[in-house]
Amino acid sequence: MIDSDGDDDEFYSVQDDVSQAGSLSNVVTPRFSNQVAYGNNTDSQVSCGDSQNEEQSRNESGSLHSCGFISNTFLPCLACDESLDVKKKPPSLTGSNTKKKLSITPSFKWKEGQENPILSLGKPILQRPIAGSQVKCSPLEKKMAECWSRIEPNIFKVRGRTFLRDKKKEFAPNYAAYVPFGVDVFLCPRKINHIARFVELPSVDSHGEIPPILVVNLQIPLYPAAIFQNEYDGPGMSFVFYFKLSENYEEDLPLHFRENIRRMIANEMERIKGFPIDTNASLRERLKILGRVVNLDDLELSATERKLMYAYNEKPVLSRPQHEFYSGENYFEIDLDIHRFGYIPRKGFETFQDRIKNCVFDFGLTLQGNKAEDLPECILCCLRVKEIDYTNYCQLSI
Repeated sequence: MIDSDGDDDEFYSVQDDVSQAGSLSNVVTPRFSNQVAYGNNTDSQVSCGDSQNEEQSRNESGSLHSCGFISNTFLPCLACDESLDVKKKPPSLTGSNTKKKLSITPSFKWKEGQENPILSLGKPILQRPIAGSQVKCSPLEKKMAECWSRIEPNIFKVRGRTFLRDKKKEFAPNYAAYVPFGVDVFLCPRKINHIARFVELPSVDSHGEIPPILVVNLQIPLYPAAIFQNEYDGPGMSFVFYFKLSENYEEDLPLHFRENIRRMIANEMERIKGFPIDTNASLRERLKILGRVVNLDDLELSATERKLMYAYNEKPVLSRPQHEFYSGENYFEIDLDIHRFGYIPRKGFETFQDRIKNCVFDFGLTLQGNKAEDLPECILCCLRVKEIDYTNYCQLSI
């Protein structure tokens, strides 16, 4: 494993030891899939029943902003048809032994009396929607819910040029390799890997080794966390962020960061000094998540929750080993799998789940600099999402 150079401010998403006891397959080596090409004549449509007219009018009210790639004229009206009829089977528990056994196995069923927003009736099924058509864009200064905004990269603190000497962080340079052009939220009975296959991405020519489009698929579970869990899949949602290559990519970004991006996409290996022997690791192991809740003071938190949030807010975390990488004709996709996080962070997220709709959240990615020549760290991509209520969104057909 790559060490963090003694940086106590950074954390890892590696699962707890007790969570890993059940299976050795939890540690997944990043992979680089084969290229995928799609036709250009596929239309986007939604299916749901007549009872969905209310939701349809919500989707059609208010125009989506252009935000760089998506034009309102190219966003089709969303039509509706019948949704999937998924019936819940009542749990049949008999005897104390059965109850005891179920307490140490993963369960994807909701608590009794609690509605499952993933499998509930009346949710439309999206058929290959246009990327970025589900969540509208708004100016950063405008206070409104259910939207996303562009942010300046220098709001994040990263390792500066002198970090290896003084362990001090500084605000990131005010440029990013990729800029956002859309956000989608999809509900899913089971997590969707390589989600770019099921949406209509803009047709952009690829020049050189750097793909013009970056897709980030944040996979979030909506089922209860379990200590002894040997399967990491179930009802959840995907926050999908779409970015395009910056027009000033060559001019703004320093050479070392551009080279590291190229090596990450090509899945190149690097030598890591260690004891007793050196090891080889993929440069992708240095991918780091930057996140912060902007409106902590507006959230209803207990004293303990508030203390923890202020202590750990804005703390970066290495995404390994809970990440996967995929390549397409003109895009590169990064899947960040929270399903496979350890029990403690999963449990913390579970208690915070109902308050996502009240959160304003900044998200960014960078590549950790472990050597002087890799510093300062720069921002790969970043954006802000504002008060997203995931129960308002639809399932994605795969």
